[in-house]
Amino acid sequence: ETTPLGVSITRGTTNRGAEVDLAAFGVEPGSFLAPSVTEGDGLAGAAAGSMVMSAKLADEGVHVGDTLVIDRLDIELRVVGSTERSSYGHVPVAYVPLKTWQRIRFSTPGAPASRATAIPGQFSALALRTPPDGASTATLDARYSTTTLTKEKAYEAAPGYTGERVTMNSIQVFLYLIAPLVVGAFFAVWTVQRQPELALLRAMGASRRRLLAHTVLQAALVVVLGTAAGAVLAGAVGLLVGEQVPFSLPAATLTVTMCTVAAVGLAGTALTLRRVTRADPLTMLGANR
Repeated sequence: ETTPLGVSITRGTTNRGAEVDLAAFGVEPGSFLAPSVTEGDGLAGAAAGSMVMSAKLADEGVHVGDTLVIDRLDIELRVVGSTERSSYGHVPVAYVPLKTWQRIRFSTPGAPASRATAIPGQFSALALRTPPDGASTATLDARYSTTTLTKEKAYEAAPGYTGERVTMNSIQVFLYLIAPLVVGAFFAVWTVQRQPELALLRAMGASRRRLLAHTVLQAALVVVLGTAAGAVLAGAVGLLVGEQVPFSLPAATLTVTMCTVAAVGLAGTALTLRRVTRADPLTMLGANR
C-alpha cells in the first residue's frame, strides 16, 4: 500500500497575529499517513484549505479554529484539528491535504492570480506500508526505477539529523572516557589518605586479599549508587523539560548506559589497587622514624 507525502518548511501568520514556522506535511486525507486528532476534526472530509496542527504549534499561540496565512503566498489555511506533538527539523508539523501542499510548495511568491501557472502534481516521497512478512523492495525499485529507504534512513535525510546524532554520540563517548578518570582520581586521593589505616589493618593481620575485597566493594557501592542517582536525576529533568525540548530516554538505552558507566568507573578504580596491596604494616610500627 502506498500514499504520497510532501514535506516543506514554511512560515505563516495567524489571525491572532502569531508568527510561526511550520513543517507542512502534505498527505492524502483518509490515507494511513493522515494524523489522528486529539482535538477538533481530521482532514478526511474537510475543505481543501484545512490544516491539522501539531500540539507544539499550540504552545506558540495557534488554536483550533484559527486561520493561518502562508507568508508571501497569501494561501489561507484553517486549523480544523490538533494532533500529538511532532516536529521535523525542530519545526512543528502541520498536516495539510496534498493538493494544498502542492500550492504551498510550487506557487510563485508575488505572482498575480491571473498569471498563476499550473501546479505540478509532484510530491516528496511515497510512503509504503508493507505486510508483516515484508516485501521485496529491490524488486519494486528495479520495476519502477525508484529508491526505497527504511524509516531510519529517511530520518537521516532530515535537516541536521546526522550532525546532531554525531554530536550526541561524541558526548556519550567522552562520558565513557571521563568517567574512569574522575572515579580513578577520587579513589586515588582516598587511598592515599587511608594509607595509615590500611597499614594498621595489615599490622593487625589483615591479608592483602581482604583489603582488596573491601576496597573493590566500597568502590562498587560508590559507583553504582552514583550512577543510579544520576539516572534518577536525568529522568526527573526529562519529565520537567519533556514538553519544551525533544527528549527520549528508552529503558533499554538507560540500562546499557548505566551498566557501561559503572563498568568503566570500576575500571578507573583499578589504578588505586596497587597502593592498597603495597600498604606496609611497618609504617604503624615506627618504620618511618
